Amino acid sequence: MHQQFSIFVTKAPYDSRNNESALQFCYAATSSGHTIVQVFFYAAAVHTASNLLLPNSDEVNQREGWKRFANKHQVPLNVCTTAGARRGIVTQDDNLAFDNYDPAFSPVGMIEYFAALKANNFIGIQF
Repeated sequence: MHQQFSIFVTKAPYDSRNNESALQFCYAATSSGHTIVQVFFYAAAVHTASNLLLPNSDEVNQREGWKRFANKHQVPLNVCTTAGARRGIVTQDDNLAFDNYDPAFSPVGMIEYFAALKANNFIGIQF
């Protein structure tokens, strides 16, 4: 039975294995014929979208992993703008002369996550 999933990631890419586990789940789900409709980064997970995050050479680069997944499966990588701003992940829309969002990630309001869940028959999974 084909399922559609909306993934909600809350842990930073360097804090725990949750961020990595979410990515592994997405690959497993799509290889089993399921669809990932969106990935939403909230709380400390917004750091995944920062192009200033430079992992050590012996660490997995979660940002690049998410970008490869999103590109391969055409999945939007959404980031909560409020949670991002609180953690210094900002766009030029925040009236600053710079931004540190990787262009593969989309800054959106949290309402987008819940509106998608309400409007569609997705299964929401939090990591």
